[in-house]
Amino acid sequence: MSQESLRGEIDKEVEHSEPYPSRSKSGSSEESKVELTSISTLESTEEEVDEKSNKYKERELDTVSIFSDRPFTSDIPTAYSEYTSPRFDEKQQPLTMPDIECLQNRLGGNISICKFCSGILLVVIVGIFSIILSSVHKIEEGNVGVYYKYGAIMDTVTYPGVHYMTPFAVDVFEMQIRPQTDTLNPMRSVTKDGIQNTFKDVQVITRIRVDKLVHMIKNYGREFKHALVFDRIKEELRIFCANSTVDEVYNTKFLAIVAQVKQNVIDSITRLGDGGLEVLNLVIPKPEIPDDIAHNYKQVKVQWTEQLVATQQQKTEAIKKETEKIRAIADAERNKAVLQIKIQEKIIEKEGDLNISAINNNILKDKEENGANIEKYKIEKEAEANKALYTPEYVQLNMAKSMSNNTKYYFSGQESALGGLMAKIFGN
Repeated sequence: MSQESLRGEIDKEVEHSEPYPSRSKSGSSEESKVELTSISTLESTEEEVDEKSNKYKERELDTVSIFSDRPFTSDIPTAYSEYTSPRFDEKQQPLTMPDIECLQNRLGGNISICKFCSGILLVVIVGIFSIILSSVHKIEEGNVGVYYKYGAIMDTVTYPGVHYMTPFAVDVFEMQIRPQTDTLNPMRSVTKDGIQNTFKDVQVITRIRVDKLVHMIKNYGREFKHALVFDRIKEELRIFCANSTVDEVYNTKFLAIVAQVKQNVIDSITRLGDGGLEVLNLVIPKPEIPDDIAHNYKQVKVQWTEQLVATQQQKTEAIKKETEKIRAIADAERNKAVLQIKIQEKIIEKEGDLNISAINNNILKDKEENGANIEKYKIEKEAEANKALYTPEYVQLNMAKSMSNNTKYYFSGQESALGGLMAKIFGN
């Protein structure tokens, strides 16, 4: 069956299935009772209705409406029947689906209005809450807050904590006041002799003075560091290079660059920014110079390194010789000290022997003197005894006794020794 013929059959079915228009008011009240009864009945027989509905959908398309929003009705509608449950033992017209959508529309009209009002109220509450949240802001530690009212900066500066501002009229921006390190972009400059060099990784540490912050923002904007610090460093580097040769920039005066540039930048900040920024440190690495000049410097450094190595070797040899000399002198001094100690020991030993000998000599001398004195005393005593004993008479007596033992004596007169002796002995 084509779609046009199907639509025609559906329209005819709709015309024949109009509800009873000639019902009276009393019939309407009865119909309402039956309607409520049938709805409760539908709830209790949901499974059966679903099963019949599935069978109903399988019927021919000429008896079913798929394009009209109005439900089909029969002579004895099931949803409005006076029976408590559908009767399937008798042949009747196909079942029709209850107009539940219409019922929902009747009951849900007021609910939709309430939902709409609730939604509007919720949106208003969320909007008010968002406005309150947007007006409350927090400043982190190490930062301060600066405020713009209708685009014009205000003199108010807030410190870390939670603060309130007028919503939609005031904007807040955080500015870091703790020391901050910035790395500048590569900077090119030309020396006095026309050599171009490039300074890379130049770093500067700065700190903002809070009492001068608003003044600097009014004059130079929130990016006042570019005008007061970064651009001044570039300018001072270019001036320094323009007044120096590449050798001075790269070698002889390189260490003086930082001090000169830093001092000039501080003077510029004092003059232009009323001292609102403090330059705590400035680091300027060696610039990059053309490759050929860098190669020449490298060769010079290689030769200088070789000279340094040779000089160091000479110093090392001199140190070694000096060390050997010192070691030899130390050995000689040590041997001398040892020898002196040994000589001193021998001297002390000999002095000891000498003292011992002297003592022994004294002992022997004393001993001999004692012996001599004893012998002298003995002799003296004997002499004294002999002197007392050998009197002339005693001598003569003994002489006579000894001569009496001889029978003969020969002498030549009194002039001889014996004669003289005899004369003395015997007298005249």
